Amino acid sequence: MIYTRILIGLIAILVTIATIVFIGINEPDRQDEFKGAFLGRSIEVGAGVFEQYCSPCHGLKGQGSPRAPQINSKEFFENRLRDLGYAGTMEAYLTLTIRGGRPVKSDPKWPQNMPTWSVDFGGPLRNDQIGNVVDFIMSWEKDAPSVGTEPAAITAVGDTPEERGRSLVEVGAGCIACHTIGGTGGSVGPNLTNVYAEKGPDYIRESILMPSAVIAEGFSDGIMPQTFGQTLTEENINDIIAYLKSVSGQ
Repeated sequence: MIYTRILIGLIAILVTIATIVFIGINEPDRQDEFKGAFLGRSIEVGAGVFEQYCSPCHGLKGQGSPRAPQINSKEFFENRLRDLGYAGTMEAYLTLTIRGGRPVKSDPKWPQNMPTWSVDFGGPLRNDQIGNVVDFIMSWEKDAPSVGTEPAAITAVGDTPEERGRSLVEVGAGCIACHTIGGTGGSVGPNLTNVYAEKGPDYIRESILMPSAVIAEGFSDGIMPQTFGQTLTEENINDIIAYLKSVSGQ
């Protein structure tokens, strides 16, 4: 009887050991699978945040615009840290830059400083959202195109002034990166939904061509690009005004 109990105990111990060994062997694969799923979800969330807050300046696919440099390129991933003399990782650089912005320009060809995005510094994004954006940007690295980071030309798309103005506001000039229009956009600059009805076309034109002439209450000078007078044509400006007029219901 006692031998039977001993035998059962030994079998139980061996089964337990075999189970532990089996779990131990498969644990790395399970953890890798979990990490992959978590990263995939983070990239998916980051794509949405990037589209809303970052794409008006950096382009929907990171291709750059007249407002901000291309960040989806081999040049960026391979040389950016070296050019800046930054000793950390690319992930750390992206996190710090997005969180705190760039109060000092690294290249004078870009028209404005990058604003702060973290809630810790008055921005609209939580730090977990910034982590999602970093994961999304890093997902480009493997297949990043071999192109430079020169400013892209401003283009307007549409058959009517209102359509062309909307394309300029949302993509070409990237106004919604800083301004809210109809419930969409950033909060770095004043809400433009009713700016036409409240201020009129001359005010809009002056704000585009001479952004430091009148500073909206509660906002700082130097955020609005000073170069739209050189990069936007008269037709572009008229189209933007036409779009803002349509938004305000005029």
